[in-house]
Amino acid sequence: MNPIQTDATPKSENLAGQSESAENVRFAHSSQEKKRNENRRKASRYMKDLQRRSVVGDMLYMVGFWVEYVFVCVGRRLGAVLHGVADTALNLLLIVLRPILIGLITLVEDLTGPFVRMASGIRHIQALPDTMEESEAGTVRAAKAKYLASGIRKYAIVVWNAITYILPAVAAAGLVVIVRGGLGLKFVLNVQVNGENVGYVESEQVFESAREDVQSRINTAKRMLQNSGSDITDTNWDVYPTYSLSIGNQTMTESEIANAILRTASDEIINGTAVYVDDQLLYVTTEGDHLRTYLENVKAPFEDAMDSSIYTAFAHSIRLVDGVYLQESVSSYADVISALSEGGGIHTYTAVEGDTVQSVIDTTGVNFDSLAQMNPDLLSLDQEIPEGTVITTGASSAELIKVKVVRRDTETVAIPFDTQNSESDQYDFGKVVTVQEGVDGSEEITYETTMIDGAVTDRQAVAYNVLQAPTPEITVTGTKLKNGMVAKVGSGSFIWPVPGYKYVSRWMGNGHRSADICAAYHTTIIASDSGTVVAAGWHYSYGNYVEIDHGNGYRTLYGHMSEIAVTQGQAVSQGQTIGYVGSTGNSTGNHCHFEMQYNGALFSAYTLFPGM
Repeated sequence: MNPIQTDATPKSENLAGQSESAENVRFAHSSQEKKRNENRRKASRYMKDLQRRSVVGDMLYMVGFWVEYVFVCVGRRLGAVLHGVADTALNLLLIVLRPILIGLITLVEDLTGPFVRMASGIRHIQALPDTMEESEAGTVRAAKAKYLASGIRKYAIVVWNAITYILPAVAAAGLVVIVRGGLGLKFVLNVQVNGENVGYVESEQVFESAREDVQSRINTAKRMLQNSGSDITDTNWDVYPTYSLSIGNQTMTESEIANAILRTASDEIINGTAVYVDDQLLYVTTEGDHLRTYLENVKAPFEDAMDSSIYTAFAHSIRLVDGVYLQESVSSYADVISALSEGGGIHTYTAVEGDTVQSVIDTTGVNFDSLAQMNPDLLSLDQEIPEGTVITTGASSAELIKVKVVRRDTETVAIPFDTQNSESDQYDFGKVVTVQEGVDGSEEITYETTMIDGAVTDRQAVAYNVLQAPTPEITVTGTKLKNGMVAKVGSGSFIWPVPGYKYVSRWMGNGHRSADICAAYHTTIIASDSGTVVAAGWHYSYGNYVEIDHGNGYRTLYGHMSEIAVTQGQAVSQGQTIGYVGSTGNSTGNHCHFEMQYNGALFSAYTLFPGM
């Protein structure tokens, strides 16, 4: 029998424990309820905030939507309008161009159609013998004739269309031949003013020049009136000449037609002489003969009738043109002379005790030729000049009538001979054998020296006359290498021969064969590319020099060295030291003479080193 299990805890203790437990439960429930209430309040506040935010967001969304909608609608409408305008413009353009294009296409078809069909017929006739191989020759000829006759009948209208285009051109050409050849006439331009014929000119260019001349005469008259304070309101100043094609054999010059236009356009005209300076009409005078005499007297002190090598002219182009001009454009002779002579003056030197011509030249800087021209009494450099003698040393010519003196003189100069080199395996590599000695030639160069106010402003060579052609030097360079020597071939890519020095005082050109690279004395010179030294020694012009054959058509030469660092026949690499900068030979300062050749022809190093 199982024993009865009983609780060892007294009943009163159980009741107390149950009560405490119930109290804890109620406290826990109360705390949870508070949390739930707090959460409900937070949720309520969040919903209220969410509602407010939703209202603001909806409002902003609606604003953005309607703004976007308006822009989209406007853009669509604008695009539609532009598209409509473009379509309308294109349609109008097609309406205008379509007849033109159709006409051009029709013209081309009418002109080329007969020839296209003729070519097709010829090809068919040529192919007939191949298609009738078994037929007799007479049958083939009959078939060709039949085909040709049918083509003429079928396309006669096409030929007539072509003739309708050709006949007008033939008629026009015939008219030209008849007018020019048969009647001895030519087509000219009939110039008219206000419906009245004034004369004939040879071409449109002559007419335009005459019209511009008339306008310049009118502008001169206006300028004179404006300078005098007069008001220009008369519309009669406007002259509008026109021209039409005509036939004749008597034409007028530009000046003649300009005179005729003015005579027709106005009654207030006068015979006068216009002064053109650099093709611009400046003044009009009635004393043309006196003005010509004055201008000749201005040039007279600079002229020498006994010396044909000297001639004088005005620095500015001055033309005096007799013609018909408006009365308002005429200036007095005194005013014209005053305007032309403005700014002129004579420069003098007063001799002191002991002066000679040479001392005057040293003091004033004026050369003897100019001094003798202005002072005929001065005959030699050692001539003594009495104290107080006033010597003319120059003239500050007036700007508009500044006189220039042009002197011709000749110089005989040498023409350097060229060297023609070939290669041969009969000689050691690098050995140069002279087959023919070179001889310089000579030529006579004529120079024109221009002087204004006694100062040289220009000197140019105007003629060359070879007196003796140079005799070329013919040399042969050996290509047979010594034992153990290997020739190096360049890459064709060159480097600057004087590292660290880029200033070039003179490039190749105008008789100069090289680039002159300025550098300090004894600066290293390197090989611009790999190759074999074909020359290393002394030259009367190059001084100490080295020439390298790069084996690919290129050669380089380095001159005026202070010291040579390689020997003839030596193979060198790109960048290897070959010498040092100096000033030997025909040189005026330390530099490297860098000369380049390709297939025997010189070319400038600037083409490979443009940035230097």
